[in-house]
Amino acid sequence: MKVLNIDDSTINNMLIENLLDKYGHNTLSIIEGSRFEEAIEDFRPDVILIDLMIPDKNGFEILENLKDKNITIPVVVITALNSKDVQKKLDGLGVKEYHTKPIDDNELIESIQKASPVC
Repeated sequence: MKVLNIDDSTINNMLIENLLDKYGHNTLSIIEGSRFEEAIEDFRPDVILIDLMIPDKNGFEILENLKDKNITIPVVVITALNSKDVQKKLDGLGVKEYHTKPIDDNELIESIQKASPVC
């Protein structure tokens, strides 16, 4: 499975890539939210893993853009934000898998597999 990981932390990206590699997933990590469209076109991911707090183009803006363009790639959100307002906004943007940091490795793998149409 191909996973596009969008997080501005290179350490988080390295950890996620190492974890997903153990499960045989191909992962592309980007740290700039503004590069997500190019990454989707070039990499063609099965699932997008995204942090909401990205400085140049935040996760909400990316999710709104995906929705506006009718891009239906499943999204798993991992964020430090935890409130009913955030959950409600994510529901409105079609996000089914939402987790607050820190997330257990097994829970992350399960969410990615659950979100993916490939599995």
